[in-house]
Amino acid sequence: MTEILEIGHGSTTARILPERGFNCFSLVIDGFDYMHQAPDLFPDGSPTRSGCPILFPWPNRIAGARFTWDGSEYHLPVTEPATGSSLHGYACHSPWQVVSTGPDHATAQFVLEADSQHPWPGTGGLRVTYRVESGALIVTSEVFAGTEDLPFGLGFHPYLRVPGPFDQWHLQCDAAQSWPLSQMIPTGQVAPVDPRLDFRTARTLGDEHLDDVLTGLPPATELSRRASLASPSTLLTISSDPAFREYVLFTPTSRDAVAVEPYTCPTDAVHLEQRGMDAGWRVLPAGHAQTFTWRLDVS
Repeated sequence: MTEILEIGHGSTTARILPERGFNCFSLVIDGFDYMHQAPDLFPDGSPTRSGCPILFPWPNRIAGARFTWDGSEYHLPVTEPATGSSLHGYACHSPWQVVSTGPDHATAQFVLEADSQHPWPGTGGLRVTYRVESGALIVTSEVFAGTEDLPFGLGFHPYLRVPGPFDQWHLQCDAAQSWPLSQMIPTGQVAPVDPRLDFRTARTLGDEHLDDVLTGLPPATELSRRASLASPSTLLTISSDPAFREYVLFTPTSRDAVAVEPYTCPTDAVHLEQRGMDAGWRVLPAGHAQTFTWRLDVS
């Protein structure tokens, strides 16, 4: 039986799967679960189709499932044959080591052990803490580098839902720009959001299916509200610190959830940076660490 961690505060309870990427697959507040789970979550469901997958050391796609770093070429697993890309990193598919737990929090870590199955430049890993408050989930992440510099991007893929029918849900996101895509890979030029992707004013989705990378968030120096999902009875807000400069919006074909995904960089950021663009790709010096925070609040 896969171990499930449960943490809670009052009427708020989160459930987490350390063996499946430390995925927080359930967030129940006052009896309603705000995280979507695919019907095949147990025992063999994809770890990226339910709950809140953690995307590290890169989020979304790396084009061609390969890149060059410091003169060496890295060949990644092709996990999306339709585009020939490698998708969502290694952390979401791997078991995590639980570091500590308490009634309202749990911490675990993923250590990046580069080998033939997980090729990557640099050493280090990711430590994540989930903490619940009344009506809220707070996610704090610490990326740490080992004895070598660690290039990385970080993202989270929460599948969110609110009470009521999908066609009454209102989505909002502060992003004023987007990365135009060709075969799901950014072409390289940021553009103003077109009407299809302009959610600065909350609106219903209608028949729109989203799988898009947005950017151009208002300047901030601290944890700030960035997006929301609402029904007539409930408002769910997503806040993040300034390091999360991109948001991916995704609607699964089931249309029973909306993924509102904070990212530190866009799809294929390593290649965008190598083409001279500011894409948020990070390199953490050996022996250093960096902390990132985002949260969900329900009212």
